[in-house]
Amino acid sequence: MAEMSEKVAIVTGAAIVEGKVNIGGAIATELVASGARVMVADIDGDGANALTAELGGKFGEGVIASQVTDIRGEGDIERLVAATVEAFGTVDVVANNAGVFPERDGAVGDLDIEVWDDVMAVNVRGAMLLTKHALPVMLEKGRGSIVNTASTHAFAGDLSLTGYGASKAAVNALTVYTATQYGRRGIRCNSVCPGTTTSPAVERAPERFRELYQRHTINPELNAPADVARAVAFLASDAANGINGMVVRVDGGLLAHQPFFADQREFD
Repeated sequence: MAEMSEKVAIVTGAAIVEGKVNIGGAIATELVASGARVMVADIDGDGANALTAELGGKFGEGVIASQVTDIRGEGDIERLVAATVEAFGTVDVVANNAGVFPERDGAVGDLDIEVWDDVMAVNVRGAMLLTKHALPVMLEKGRGSIVNTASTHAFAGDLSLTGYGASKAAVNALTVYTATQYGRRGIRCNSVCPGTTTSPAVERAPERFRELYQRHTINPELNAPADVARAVAFLASDAANGINGMVVRVDGGLLAHQPFFADQREFD
């Protein structure tokens, strides 16, 4: 487990959904368990409050708080950073995790511009805005760690999720630009790229969907949100001080093999 004592973190897209933590909720859980104090932010206020209540009950009062936040709006982001500083005194870590992948995000020729714009607003602009407004607090201290959640969809095409894939490629670009521009001033910025993860959204999907991704994953099981969370916590911690501007796939080996891997296994 990463050592995060005395650290203060903001985690976006963190909630309990249908009784289970999403990836952001798992990140918040891992950070709090590692000793950090955490502000969770989600547009789903009930889900964020449920996560805060659960972790507060387990780890004690004063280690976690929540803020209802629409990360598409700069005003909401400013209020989030201000609330974090007011509650915990500073910001050491930002986990830009919030993201959307709507069903209407289809093929290029069928894509409504409103869907494209909203995906970009949440997945890219939200990450940029929180980075922008957390940076002054971090720069004043001369240190800070930002971990962006991208996706394996940033590396390879799909029959749908055009906006999602393009947005996550943009998140990876934002990562290296942030690291390059602020690394000499003590700021690290890295990204993790999950593959299909057994989040509540994926568990709602048809079984054949999960079986398809499992068939193409090297690991025996799909990653759980906690598997992604441990990678985020490591990159956020001082143990990863030597890592900056890196894009790390946390996909169970989904993109590590030849395209015909799953077909070859049928002959084993």
